Amino acid sequence: MMSNELRVVHYVNQFFGQQGGEDMAGMQFVVKEGPVGPGIALERILGARGKVVATLICGDNYFAENIDRAADEGAGLIADFKPDVFLAGPAFEAGRYGMACGAVSKAVACRFGIPAITGMAEENPGVELYRHDVYIVRTQRSALKVTENLAAMVNLAMKILSRDEQSRLVTREAIGRPSEDGYFAQGVIKNEYTRKTAAERGIDMLLAKLGGGHFETELPLPVQSDLKPAPPIEKPLSRCEIALVSDGGLVPKSNPHGMRGRGNLVWAAYELDTFLPNDFSSDDYSIAHTGYYPVYVLEDPNRMVPADIMRDLEREGVIGKLHPFFYSTSGNGTVRNRCWEMGTEIVKNLQQRGVDGVILTST
Repeated sequence: MMSNELRVVHYVNQFFGQQGGEDMAGMQFVVKEGPVGPGIALERILGARGKVVATLICGDNYFAENIDRAADEGAGLIADFKPDVFLAGPAFEAGRYGMACGAVSKAVACRFGIPAITGMAEENPGVELYRHDVYIVRTQRSALKVTENLAAMVNLAMKILSRDEQSRLVTREAIGRPSEDGYFAQGVIKNEYTRKTAAERGIDMLLAKLGGGHFETELPLPVQSDLKPAPPIEKPLSRCEIALVSDGGLVPKSNPHGMRGRGNLVWAAYELDTFLPNDFSSDDYSIAHTGYYPVYVLEDPNRMVPADIMRDLEREGVIGKLHPFFYSTSGNGTVRNRCWEMGTEIVKNLQQRGVDGVILTST
């Protein structure tokens, strides 16, 4: 296979496929022959090794709302191009795009048995969902180094396709460890040729650790957050004060706290009766979030922050009281540690105000 020019199919979303922005996020699949957008750089990277025979394009919203069906649909649309390699993205930190890249790559790999590779930033939710099924190259959070990331995807594909008689792997694969070839670990253990037994290697690592030297475990354990579920509310709901919290980026038109549409680091509390009165005007709001189509929320902010329903429940005595402040932040591409910090800060504030429970809405 490696002696011939590889047939590559490339998947991109509506933005990178030059179909439009969020206004086209609901578009269905389009297949175009040859490279489109970043695929032009991809074909230059491939050089004599391969050619982008087709570009598969789909809107982020369409895919996100129909993930399983869309993945199968996309895989079916490229069958006639007989691809040797499938590359998706890279998606960087874009959550919907990352989910689509992961899902369609998995579907293609299963259907055609070919290498299917994508690229994402560590913060992308697609990483944890699909890294066990497809190869995901580590990328930056933004598209500033898209050519470099595409090159890494191509190099990984070439290694997967090749067989190296000098490989340390028993399977003769040329691919290296995740830390060597820049992809996320898949939780797969492969046999390697080595001069030392497991006992000898274990002793070497132990001595290095005791002596403060460098060592690398052969079986890294997953890092789990120690999350404890909140205790149940002990008093009746009719006596509870309930607050509304959202990471959908709903803010006043002036965005007084400078909330960012991606990579946001702040949260804010707004007095609910002033922020979202019964006679609200859509012109008074803005969305500090670039990860979803905001038109419907701007038409009626209660779709994101259901103050209208909560006020009804308060009047009917279903809940004791609607907390007078609404807590807003934007969770698009925010680093994990800052998410934890903001959540902790908001919880502390709610506890100080005597809130019994929270309804958390998202995009």
